[in-house]
Formats: sequence, structure tokens, C-alpha cells
Amino acid sequence: MFGFRKVRMPLTTFQRVDIELLMRRTIGEIGLPFVRQAQVLTSLDELSLDQTSAETLVETARAAVVSRLPEQQAVCEVQIVADSEIGYPSTYSATTDHSPAVIRLARRTVGDPLRTVMELAFQLSCHHWHGVPAATELDRSARTSDLMPVCCGFGVLGSEACLYDDQWSQAGWAGWSISRSGYYSTVEIGYALALFARCRNEVPPDWADALRLDSRETAQLAWEFFERQEKAGDCLLFDAETIPSTQADMSQLATWFVGADPAYALASGYALAKLDGLSPRAVEAAIQASRFGDPDVVPLAARVLGKARSVTPELEKRVSDLCRRSKPRITVAAMQAAVELKLPLDGYRRKLAKLFDYFAGDPSPILELISSQGQKLAVLAPRIMPRLALALRDDDKELVDACLVCLLRIRADTDHLIPKFIKAEDLRERVRARLVELEGSENL
Repeated sequence: MFGFRKVRMPLTTFQRVDIELLMRRTIGEIGLPFVRQAQVLTSLDELSLDQTSAETLVETARAAVVSRLPEQQAVCEVQIVADSEIGYPSTYSATTDHSPAVIRLARRTVGDPLRTVMELAFQLSCHHWHGVPAATELDRSARTSDLMPVCCGFGVLGSEACLYDDQWSQAGWAGWSISRSGYYSTVEIGYALALFARCRNEVPPDWADALRLDSRETAQLAWEFFERQEKAGDCLLFDAETIPSTQADMSQLATWFVGADPAYALASGYALAKLDGLSPRAVEAAIQASRFGDPDVVPLAARVLGKARSVTPELEKRVSDLCRRSKPRITVAAMQAAVELKLPLDGYRRKLAKLFDYFAGDPSPILELISSQGQKLAVLAPRIMPRLALALRDDDKELVDACLVCLLRIRADTDHLIPKFIKAEDLRERVRARLVELEGSENL
């Protein structure tokens, strides 16, 4: 009752590691001096926006954003298009040999000045990364590019723009919907802003009170968490001189993997998962991490076990135990490791059937697991057919092909199954024709 209040961890380990490493990457790209000099915007009133028309709003919003982002050399056009043309608040198309880069803003987006500013900030940040010669696919994804506006002073506005509660009425009907601007949630933006303030040596910053409540609470939790880490003598990944990566010594990665800090464990696990032929020490670390690790670390540890050079009785037993776990993320990771180690999965038919239903929204990983076992899992073909029918209805060509490849690899009786589960004759013919194409192109 009278003890010290325990400081809660902000976000999950995965979220913290992801944001800390990507913020490091972003700050490294634009430079710490630039970040420290950035003016933090707390209101649209601080920008000179001309809202006379959609066109003038976009023109002045773009000028305001460009003036606060790192200098960009490549041309980037901005267009206002009908909502139905893109289906998103905004999109970005990179430069090609025939045309410059283009940002398209939905007409509905430019009806809101705040959302207009933030969508331009996100897409112009993406444009910046496309101009960096050594940029990776991750650098150019929203996971990284959407953090640049935070580092350039747009974080408070981004927090406010993150969630939109839209109310509408039409032809006697009324309703509401929630939409999102940007990749990150309000609490994730709060954590990114806590790191932003930390690297500027302003904790707590003057602008904290301007944050929406959920972002502000996360930022406050983060600052308390940082203080606790410092008192314990622990170093954040965000601040570390050396971070876990594929360039690090495998023995050091193994030490981090079983260390007390789940952030370092997760980052080292990602590095180990990219390597092949792990040393016995690294495999033992993965086994330990799979027993006692953080909820985000355990599935990764299970996946890392598949990188072992050889299968020992201890390793085989651990992978088998993990395959039987009740948590789907762990089970799938362990089964993927089993496939890499060439351990059979035909003893987990019921488990795979349940996983297929659990991951009905995106069953591709389960289809790959079933495919890997060939005819031994042909009994699961009837489970696949309803999902194939839905993919056909939704015109999801990628999932249709994934289902069909799986059916071919397990040698399913498609002549019997197709008419049973697919009623429309035109769809049946389409499936049969596609099966012939895939059978000719796949090494089945």
C-alpha cells in the first residue's frame, strides 16, 4: 500500500523497439541539429494557410510543410482527385522515367485543413526517402516515413489528426465512422514524441500540454520509463552506441537474446532470424528465450530455432512443444521453424485446421505450412475451398493463387471439390483454367 508505484511499460515491446529503431534511422538521415532546431507546431494558426479554395489551401499547406522538412531536390506534383479515384486520404507515386513524382489528395481530404497539412507531410516525407540513394524498402514505407513529420515539428498536429470521427447524413439516413490519418496510432505518436523530446533535451517539453490526452499520457509514461531505465543503469535502444544487428557478433546477439531487457532481446532476435546456420550458443539462447521471454519475444524465439545448423533431440522437443502451444502466433512461428528443420507437421492436422480458421483474414502463412507437407495434408483440402470461394468473390487474385497452389501441392481432388464448393459455372471455369496455368508454371 505504501510501496513505490511501479512504472508501467508504454506500449508493447514490439512497438517500442520498432519506433525507437526507426526514429534513430530517421534522425540519422536528417541530422540531430535539424531535429533540435525544428519548431514544434501546436496549432494550425501558426501556419499561413489560405482557405479561400481547395487549391489555395493545398498550395499554402504544401509551402508550409516543405519549409519545415529537409530540403528536397526532386520535383513532386500535388493533385486533387475524386475520392473514388484513390480510396485513401492521399497516395504517393514515385518518379518514373516518364513522369515526376505525384501526391494525390482526395477531394474529401482537402475539405479539412488539418488533415490536408498532415497528409502532405506524410507523403512529402515519403518523397524525401525516395530521393535517398541508399534508402531501403523499409525506409520508404509508411513505418519509417511517417516518423519524419514528428522529427520536423508536426507531431502534435499529427496526434490530433490521427483519428477522425466522421458524422454524416444522406437521404434520410445518418451514421458515423472513424477513419485514420497516417500509419501510427495516437499512443504510438505519443511514444515517438517522447523520444523526440528526449533527443532535444526537453523533458517535459513546453508543448506537452497541447497534446491530445491519449498521446500525452503515453508520452508521460515513456518519460517515467526512461527515468527508471537510467536509474537502473540500462540504456535504451534509441540511445545505444551499438544496437543488435546482423553485423554484430553472434555470441553478443545470443547474450542480448537472453538478457533482462526485452527490447534488446527482440532486436537481437530479429537479427538472428536473418542469419543461417546459427551456432549452438545462439540456438540455446533461442530455446531459453522461448521459455521465459516477453510475449513478443517468444514467437520470434520459436522462429529463430529454425535457423539451427542441425537438429538435436533437445531442439526437436522444444519445437514440438511450441507447435502445441495455444497461442496462434507462437504455434505458427514454431511450425515455420519445423518446416525449415524438415520436421513433419502431419501430426498437427487439427491444429492447422484451427489456425486456418483463426487466420481467415490472411491465411497465406497457414497455406504455406500446409503446402510444405504435400499429400500428407490432403485431408485439409475441404477447409481451403470455402476460403477460395470467398477470395473469388472478392476478386483477391493473390489469395486465389495461394489457395490453388496449396491445393495442387497437397494433390487435392479438385475435380470433386470445385463443383461442390463453387456454384457459378463461370467461376468454376476460371478456377480450372488457372489451375492449369499454375500447374504448368509451378514445380509441383
